[in-house]
Amino acid sequence: MSIVATIAIPAAEFPLGVLADLDEDVTLTVETTVPTSESVVPYFWAPASAGDAIVDSIEDEPAVATAEVVDETNNHVLIKVTWNGRVNGVLESLRERDAIVTSAVGTDTQWTFRLRFPSYEDLSAFYTNCVEQGISIELVQLHETVSPGSTRQFGLTTAQRELIAAAYRAGYFDVPRRTTLVELGEQLEVSDSAVSQRLRRGLAALIGSTVLAEQSEGGDGSSTGLEYEFDTEPESDQ
Repeated sequence: MSIVATIAIPAAEFPLGVLADLDEDVTLTVETTVPTSESVVPYFWAPASAGDAIVDSIEDEPAVATAEVVDETNNHVLIKVTWNGRVNGVLESLRERDAIVTSAVGTDTQWTFRLRFPSYEDLSAFYTNCVEQGISIELVQLHETVSPGSTRQFGLTTAQRELIAAAYRAGYFDVPRRTTLVELGEQLEVSDSAVSQRLRRGLAALIGSTVLAEQSEGGDGSSTGLEYEFDTEPESDQ
């Protein structure tokens, strides 16, 4: 079972920490690709208005061999980066642990990555390697992937999923509500206190694995790393 982790690092500690030198606020977004070689994050989308300035800045980075615009739309350009043999830090650590970058967004202050690792051991080795190199890495979210037939989907236990579904069908989320926690407890044969705790935990898990997970992938162009909790232990419904 693979592990998906969201990490954040200061922009200055990533090989493309060049955005602070530009005259306008810009955001780089990694174009995710299927790994076919040892190259790590070779493509970036950038605002077309700052494309030339970004290419010039990227080419000045010691870890970069070449940078060029290979595609463009009305508002953005796709920049291809070829790394030289002196790449180290986060990129080298990713390559050594066979991590897949599923999304990444960079601003002038921070880069946020969503990474898939083959195992917890690979994630641990990656994290340790970064710390040993003095990289200020922050783990902001961590979860295991699940198969389509898994009993734990969207971060929910079976009991949490059943309760949320029952509450929805009974009109608990309607305005005005058509049922109460006491009535839900009677239906599920648990106390209203247990229903309240299970519902809160279930909704928190659902939001964390859907709404906030989408934000962490840079859907709105902002960094949301500090909004996440790092928690790998399954929640109890007791």
